[in-house]
Amino acid sequence: MDKEHLLTTKLIIDGHFHDFQLYSGKFYLWTSQKELNVYDWNKWMRQLADIDRPIYLEPQPTEQLYVTLEELTPFLERTISFNEPIYDCAIFNHILYFSDYSGFYCYPLTKKDAQKVQIWDQPIYAISLSTKGRMALSAGEDGLFEYLLSSHYHYDQLDQQKIARVYQLNPYFASQAVWNQHDLIQYGKHRTNPTYLTQFNEHKGKLYLSDILPINQLNETLPNHVKEYLLPLSLNPPSMKDGLLFSFEMDRQKVKKDSLYRSKSIRLIVKPPAFLEHQQDLTDFLIVVPDSSFFKVILQNDCLLEIPTEDIKKFRIYDRTRHYRNQLHILQKDSLILYLFTEINR
Repeated sequence: MDKEHLLTTKLIIDGHFHDFQLYSGKFYLWTSQKELNVYDWNKWMRQLADIDRPIYLEPQPTEQLYVTLEELTPFLERTISFNEPIYDCAIFNHILYFSDYSGFYCYPLTKKDAQKVQIWDQPIYAISLSTKGRMALSAGEDGLFEYLLSSHYHYDQLDQQKIARVYQLNPYFASQAVWNQHDLIQYGKHRTNPTYLTQFNEHKGKLYLSDILPINQLNETLPNHVKEYLLPLSLNPPSMKDGLLFSFEMDRQKVKKDSLYRSKSIRLIVKPPAFLEHQQDLTDFLIVVPDSSFFKVILQNDCLLEIPTEDIKKFRIYDRTRHYRNQLHILQKDSLILYLFTEINR
């Protein structure tokens, strides 16, 4: 995949939001810590494909669009309200898992009269799902835990079991954790620096906690990069006297792109710099590097995207899906930005 054939579609939703999730044709947007809007994602994408806007080819194929909550109203299916402000959430098998100050809960999304069910009375500050169907729970000063979502996995180390299906992995401060296959990269009080690597052995669903290694040094040697343009791109073709900063896709040159912005061949994965040098089979992926002072997306040693880390409140990729693993969603102070990476032909 060359970046000349990779279209970056940038959707900017203005507003102050708490969280977001894309799952099974639904877009879940927390407009506050107590209110969750559920939108029809496919209906929105079909409407989005009908909006006429230019594609800029230099320095790389790009298009962008600003969206308001009012403009999303036609796609709103329902609103779910909660009594207490949530900390974090994740969706697995059509069940919403979330945490507030009183504990860790599940909530079935397919039932109209659903009620939240408490799993554990421990507040969880970050929930992380792996591509293997495992769930890590980061509980701050209380450490890192795993909640066994499926009966496919099991532990024999019963001394680490806190309650049914919840096991403590280590007692070190955990603000969040990122899965690396069956291993966990753990972050401490500062979310930009990984602190521990928790390693597992897995055989036919049986899990063994094999080692906990401190991460003392990061490899900050990253490829040369280009910064994202800070000014919004004009919807008008550039005039000759404006120079040739952008190459504009003219009407006679039709660009073919997926109507639902799907690309099965494009996939984002998260890798801290310390782990990039040990893996050489990543040329076909978009690498998300969240650490250091800049958040980056890299393709074959070319930086496609760079955002100051301090501007990002939260981000999500969807590596457990077939249709959405080409997407990166970033929550900032005043907006939610959806980056859709798709292939184009022209």
